[in-house]
Amino acid sequence: MKWKLLLVTLLAFLVLPTTVGAVDFSISDVKINAQLETDGTVRVTEQHTYNFDSEFNGIIREIQPKRGASIEEFKAFEKGKELRIEKRNSEYRVYRKGDSEVIVFDLQYTIRNGMEKYADGAQFYWPFFDRRNETDYGNMTITIVPPSKASDVMFIGYESAEETGKVQPDGTVIFALGEVRAGDNGDIRVVYEPTLFPAMTAVNGDIRSTVKKDQEIAAMLRQEFIENQKIVGTVGGVSATAGILGVGLIAFFANARRKRYVKEAHYQMELNGFYVPVNDMSLPAVLLFKNGVASVELMSAALLDLVRKGHVKQVSDEEFELVDANVKLEHEKALIQLLFFQIGHDKKFTLNELKSYTKEKKNYQAFDKKFSLWKDLLQAELNQFEVKVKTTKERMILSLIGVLGIGFVISFVYYELYVQLVIVAMLTLVAFGFALFYSPYNYEGALLRQEWERVDQWIRELHTEKWEGLSLDDRFRVLIYGVGVKHPELDAYYKDFASVQKQLDQNRTRYDERYRQDTEDVQYGNAYYGGVVYNPMFLAGSFNQASANVSHNAPSSDSSSSGGGTGGGGGGSGAF
Repeated sequence: MKWKLLLVTLLAFLVLPTTVGAVDFSISDVKINAQLETDGTVRVTEQHTYNFDSEFNGIIREIQPKRGASIEEFKAFEKGKELRIEKRNSEYRVYRKGDSEVIVFDLQYTIRNGMEKYADGAQFYWPFFDRRNETDYGNMTITIVPPSKASDVMFIGYESAEETGKVQPDGTVIFALGEVRAGDNGDIRVVYEPTLFPAMTAVNGDIRSTVKKDQEIAAMLRQEFIENQKIVGTVGGVSATAGILGVGLIAFFANARRKRYVKEAHYQMELNGFYVPVNDMSLPAVLLFKNGVASVELMSAALLDLVRKGHVKQVSDEEFELVDANVKLEHEKALIQLLFFQIGHDKKFTLNELKSYTKEKKNYQAFDKKFSLWKDLLQAELNQFEVKVKTTKERMILSLIGVLGIGFVISFVYYELYVQLVIVAMLTLVAFGFALFYSPYNYEGALLRQEWERVDQWIRELHTEKWEGLSLDDRFRVLIYGVGVKHPELDAYYKDFASVQKQLDQNRTRYDERYRQDTEDVQYGNAYYGGVVYNPMFLAGSFNQASANVSHNAPSSDSSSSGGGTGGGGGGSGAF
């Protein structure tokens, strides 16, 4: 069970969103305007719209210039009012305290040596953000303005900025990037006529052929992307249909088999009439089968089962005495060792000792060790009985569907096939979940479950005429079952059980011989004739308190990145 819980936790961690940081905020809109000057200087104005949902002290703008360039004259404003700036390496901290409000920050700075001039053109190639950025931008627009009207303009955007640029009649290039995810790169590149930058010194070589080659490669890759997108979409659609059909068929036949077993079990119970199930497995194992987990509270039912078998005598509401330690089952030995020798003493055990023992934090490790041993031994007994259908083939098929689904999910994310992505992601989760938790009952398991569920119904109804024909052992087993499943009618049923128990005790001498001939009632010797079973509500409540004590004492579990922009430049945004 632990590895199943671990896998579920891992899936939840991967699926559910997480937030890190002391300030809760988002950046809904970013407008960047880069005015190119004739000497190659770039005057940049940025407008960032921050949506704060908590207290804050200001914002962070990281600007890492590419090699050879520098950032100067950085200033920040809000509605024309200049704000205090603190520079830490490539970080600019803008101070402005507030709490849960929307603020538009205007930033200004100058880029020196941010352009290069060649014989056939002057280029502005810049990363306004890169993978160092830790914040999503809701909507980003970058505008590049030439010093004067331009007619021979080349431009290209990379990664997040790919195919986002558009040239205006005056030569201005607008890159409408839209939503930009944290950690994305998105360099922009614009080439103008060299005559627009007379104050710049040209270097040897041409630039337009390089940009043209990048444009051709980008166009070729885009065409390949579109063709592959169609292929992946078609193959993925067929595979998803086959996967849905496969999971559906497995679910259909599994449901049909379950219904058949339930119907056969119900028919068998109708033939046998009214009875309390007698199983080869012990009552604690039956309760583990029914509940699915062995809890501290289940130990109260296991203790009562030892009383039923005559190994333990209940002396009072809270005191028990070990009569016979010669038990048959290993988990019974472990329970006796824990209760009567580790917690109790002199073969006696009280519920008060249990509560006191589990309150002490120093006892947790010793208790948990013996409790875990008891749970493992109880599970070992249950495992000896085949109550589940062997589903190896179905699990293999479902796991294969899930693995293939993961591959298609990755492909759909890459090729931006979001409808197919949602369908296959859901199919993958269903397939893995089905493979992980698909553990249907066979006929024996279905019969066992149906029999005890009918006992549940009997306890709720409390029809006197149905109980009168039952032996005291049958009644006792139903009482123990009620304790183990925390039945809401347990108190009312115990009163009926106690009444019969008292009547048998009063008539013991008169009818001793007749009762001794009833092997069903005397098979456990002094279990019924040597003592009294007290109200189990007090017993169950004490073990419930012990469980709470154990849970309280359980021990609790206790960088920088390189840039991805052109020339090592880049940056990002944040808040503090």
